[in-house]
Amino acid sequence: MKKGLILLAMTMLMAFTASAEGDKKGVYVLGVSISFSDSVAYFTEVQLVEGVELEKGTKFLPDRQHYAHELQDFMAVQEGQPGRTSIILFSKKEKSLQKKELKVKNRLQKRRGLTVRYLGDRFKFTRP
Repeated sequence: MKKGLILLAMTMLMAFTASAEGDKKGVYVLGVSISFSDSVAYFTEVQLVEGVELEKGTKFLPDRQHYAHELQDFMAVQEGQPGRTSIILFSKKEKSLQKKELKVKNRLQKRRGLTVRYLGDRFKFTRP
């Protein structure tokens, strides 16, 4: 009887641990770099930052300023374009973030007349 209860408890604990680890899958992040004195907006690829969870109450990305500074520093140092503003978009679901990406891209192209370019694999977000 005790062995059965121990096995049941261990199975439940393993299932809980597995689901908790699955919840820590990560957050999808997208960066946009714009400048008021440039006609080009740069987009990162939609990237999965593993091991990050959204804040419980606000559903915001923790340390989001880190990701914005990371993109801003990359644009200044690697691309030779200082003074750009970085915007970070995020979501738990990749499809949701891709929809946001399309809306922002269309808005920048149509309303502001900006050209959109992607940084491709030259830029990767790192977890703080």
